[in-house]
Amino acid sequence: MKIRCTACGSSKFSFTHFGKHPQGLHGACCAACRKRLCLHDLLPQTPIDPATRALIDRQNSR
Repeated sequence: MKIRCTACGSSKFSFTHFGKHPQGLHGACCAACRKRLCLHDLLPQTPIDPATRALIDRQNSR
């Protein structure tokens, strides 16, 4: 699964904890535009990249 911000398109994110926020907000936000990430930003159907797939296959073949 990959994450991509629906506001700016960035795939970089950072984990957050805003203690001063009324609800004690925590989670993740876009590293580029600082938008809070939500379910719309998750791409669960994205295939595994070829390098990761090769590593998994190599591990399973042992």
